[in-house]
Amino acid sequence: MTSVVPSTPHPKKEVPPVSKRKFDDEGREVWGGWALSIAGTSHAGRVRLSNQDAFDRFDDPERDEILLVVADGMGGHRGGETASAMAVGTLGGMCREGEGDAPARLCAAIERANREIFERGSKSSMLKGMGTTVVALLLSARGPAFVAHAGDSRLYRLRAGSLDALTDDHSLAGQLLRNGEITEEEARNHPRRSVLIRSVGVHKQVEVDVAPVEISVADTFLLCSDGIYEMLRDKEIAEILGRAPDAHTAVAWLLDAANQNGGKDNATAVVVQVFPAG
Repeated sequence: MTSVVPSTPHPKKEVPPVSKRKFDDEGREVWGGWALSIAGTSHAGRVRLSNQDAFDRFDDPERDEILLVVADGMGGHRGGETASAMAVGTLGGMCREGEGDAPARLCAAIERANREIFERGSKSSMLKGMGTTVVALLLSARGPAFVAHAGDSRLYRLRAGSLDALTDDHSLAGQLLRNGEITEEEARNHPRRSVLIRSVGVHKQVEVDVAPVEISVADTFLLCSDGIYEMLRDKEIAEILGRAPDAHTAVAWLLDAANQNGGKDNATAVVVQVFPAG
């Protein structure tokens, strides 16, 4: 079930094949002064018949960047799969080909994905109303990392045993929580917790949150759809990420645990572990 997040070749640039990446003796990828363990996987869960999540990894050797993306589609079997795949593909292409700094490229890429998904949905009765969440982590060897998102897919960071969500859920329950109207436990069990106030492709325009992300040695990052955190408490996620010897094991354990706890939704996890180089 576990798989390494694939690297998608750039159509206009000469990109070194995967075999030319540098790895240390532990099998970790040596990149940007760090040694990284990166992996991702996705599963339909134990209830749903199809998987409307999507994820991918995109490398830009010229910019020394790695882009990781997770999307959770909505709008029926065909619509959800189409929307999430379109969003992931558009982000990968735009971030590598677009102009400007990282935040500008991330924002422009999600806005373009929104337009393309909305326009395609408007032309097809089978796809009408489709949309998706998006969370993207852009790692750069030349500067700070950035997270961009719309919807309720999340980016977590585990640091020194403490797990923190680096994104805010763009959901009704998330908004009520931020306004102090409900508690975290009430938000977790809110009957309308899946109602999104922002998503990609449902409306003509979308507001995108972009923020810098500080990275330190020994950090672990998790990008995931709600099929992970709806089935697992933060304490469980932290324990799995803290015990996993590598990213491949971490994503496998997360998906297994989510399914053991019910697997009520599609679940996707992409993990990045940061080690010192050398």
